[in-house]
Amino acid sequence: MATKAQIKMVLEEFKKVHPPHPAGILQRIDERQEGVGAVLHLLHESDEMVTAGRISEVLGISTARVAVLLKKMVLKGLIIKEHVQSDARITVVSLTEQGRETIQAIEDEIFYQMGIVIDKVGEERVLEFIAIAKEIQNAVTFNENFRN
Repeated sequence: MATKAQIKMVLEEFKKVHPPHPAGILQRIDERQEGVGAVLHLLHESDEMVTAGRISEVLGISTARVAVLLKKMVLKGLIIKEHVQSDARITVVSLTEQGRETIQAIEDEIFYQMGIVIDKVGEERVLEFIAIAKEIQNAVTFNENFRN
């Protein structure tokens, strides 16, 4: 059975293959569950105050889209929004207990699934797959002029 250390190392390697960037999956965030998961993950991983503007910046989505997403998350009890006393225009977002439990459940499921992958495929082959994916990513370049 895969150890927690193996799973964590493989997940870290996967992040290196598909880091968040403007052309990445997180930019295509919509009103489905991916948006909620991305915001929960960002809030969970952050060691500092997170503003709605910062969420927009990190996830590469409009502030209007973030506002809609945050409103839905407040209604679900996952986050709270508070205005900074020194500047009421700035909204700070933080996890509620339910939000922390939700992101922990998501992370536990990811660990569980990655453990199955490592057990069935083998750590060496998974890491080989990641190395090949990195090579492919490095070989492919996108010209912004052709994307639009």
